[in-house]
Amino acid sequence: MLVGACSPQAGASTEQAAFKVNGEPVSEHQLELVLPRAAIGDSDAQSQAANRDAVAGLVQASLAAQAARQAGLDRDPRTVQMIEAAQREVLAHAYEERLAGTAVEPSSDEIDQFYEAHPAWFAQRRLVWLQEAVLPLPAARIDALKARLQAATTPDKTMDALRVEGVPLNARQFALQPEETPQALLDGLAPLRVGQSLVLPQEGGVRVLTVLQAQSAAVSRAAAVKQIAAVIRGERRRKAIERGLAALQQQARVEYIGRSMQWSAAAASAPVQR
Repeated sequence: MLVGACSPQAGASTEQAAFKVNGEPVSEHQLELVLPRAAIGDSDAQSQAANRDAVAGLVQASLAAQAARQAGLDRDPRTVQMIEAAQREVLAHAYEERLAGTAVEPSSDEIDQFYEAHPAWFAQRRLVWLQEAVLPLPAARIDALKARLQAATTPDKTMDALRVEGVPLNARQFALQPEETPQALLDGLAPLRVGQSLVLPQEGGVRVLTVLQAQSAAVSRAAAVKQIAAVIRGERRRKAIERGLAALQQQARVEYIGRSMQWSAAAASAPVQR
């Protein structure tokens, strides 16, 4: 959102202008905000094309903002409210970034501990292709299904065991991404070989995951350093923001007026009157 495009550029006269639109300067800082970051693998031609698109978009936004001011839209009550909301969002984000900046960088020992605590992500990482089958099965029949699946040694025999139930069967195949998978599920899949299945009871039936193919894809500690540091850093930034906002909430005096009272935190925690 180009908040600055809704009004003349504040401080533009003291900043180096990137270009001017009808004599109104657009600063290098404003230009930097819209320039895309080059993606890995992008050619120079692709980067230049993306930059041209960004500049063209900023020019169009500046022209539209000028036209809006000339039409008096900057004084329209709804527009004023939208500008105030955008300003509040930008300021809140800026403060959250300041809070996040207080997060401590992970140490080498902490990276080692994280690496050792997540073997399925790194040292014992596997690329696994799974078949997922979902059955609307009563809880009383799940144990019998597990027994049949234990005897199945291939994906085809697994499907035969599932069809015995005589219920609608929805199946799909997909590749498992260890980094995006809950640890509990990774732990359940870790000992399984090709053809073996994991039965996961769920509301209204069961979810059966069968290993179709698996291959080792271990990641060394050295290769994982940047990824681990990013994960730890991201979690610490999130917690720093949570702590900072919680402190503000404790110090603040918030008064709910009118209909907002029914949506307040106090109203949500109050017992329902019957």
